[in-house]
This record gives sequence, structure tokens and C-alpha cells, in this order.
Amino acid sequence: MSDSFCSDFLANFLSDLLVGGLLGAFLAWWVGRRLGDFERSQQRKDEKRVELERAIRYLELLNDEVSHLLGQLPTLINAPQPCVGPEKIRIPTPFWDALQPSGELPRLLNPPLLASLTQFYDRLAYAKQGKGWLLNRLVNSNVTELHSLTQNEIEDVIRTGLRQAQRSGESLPSEIDSEIAVLREQLGDL
Repeated sequence: MSDSFCSDFLANFLSDLLVGGLLGAFLAWWVGRRLGDFERSQQRKDEKRVELERAIRYLELLNDEVSHLLGQLPTLINAPQPCVGPEKIRIPTPFWDALQPSGELPRLLNPPLLASLTQFYDRLAYAKQGKGWLLNRLVNSNVTELHSLTQNEIEDVIRTGLRQAQRSGESLPSEIDSEIAVLREQLGDL
């Protein structure tokens, strides 16, 4: 073998090794990066899917609760005596009571729907705590004659809260249904 063959072989071998190695390393890095981007994208889609499914589940529970409460309100409003005291009025709101303090609802729901739900449940709370609200209002207005509260005044406060809740809640089931439809569409697009 000649010197020229060995030097040509060595030169070709080194150039192939350098070019192949650099090109191979670059391709491996590029493919790895693309796969990593794809995995992160899939992970974000999965997280978004879980979040949308959770929001839909919460809205379905709240929709059932609101519909049930709206069905009860006319009976409570027209009752001869809605209650003897604030402890006697029973308007259970277990889903709202569980979901609202968790802090998840503002993150999952659109602001107008959240405002409507909050207003509805706030007015129910006003009715449920009728006597307490009335007493606080009298105390804060420096009225000293708390004994002047009559059963009729307490019942009026409760009925007012129930009527306000009924008015504010009338459109809630359709608002919730349309939000569920929007969320399901977003879920389908993932």
C-alpha cells in the first residue's frame, strides 16, 4: 500500500467521521427537540382536556342544583310563614357550598356566568339569613329598638331574598347549558 492510499483513506475516514458525526449529532438533537415539543404539546392538550371535563362536570352539578332550587322557590315564597327564624329556612346548596370556596370556579368558568351564579346564590343566602341580615342592618343603623322586629318584617326580608333569587336565577339554566355546549365544543376541538 502506498502512502497516498493511506493518507487518502485517513483523510476520507476523518472527513466522513467529522461530517457524519456532526450531521448525525445535529439530526439527533433536532429530532429530540421536536419529540420533546410534541410531548409537551400533548401534555398541554391532556391538561386542557381534564380542565374542560372538570368544568363541564361542575357546571352539570350546578345546573341540577339551580334547576332544583328554582323549582322550590315558588313554594317557599308562597308559604304562609317561610320560617320562624333564620335557622328554620332550609335551602340546601351543597354543590355551590363545596365548589365556591375552593377557588376553582373563577379559573374554570367565564366571568359573566360566574357573576350570575354568585348573584343567585348571594340572594339565596340573603333569604336564608333573613333575620340576621335585618338585625345587622338595624344594629349598623344605630337603631336601639331591636324588639320592634316583627315576624312579618322577618318574613318580608326572607320573601324579598327569595324573589330576588328567583328573578336572578330565571336565565341561569340556559346560561349554564350554553356554557356547557361551548366547553364541549372546545373539548371536541382538542
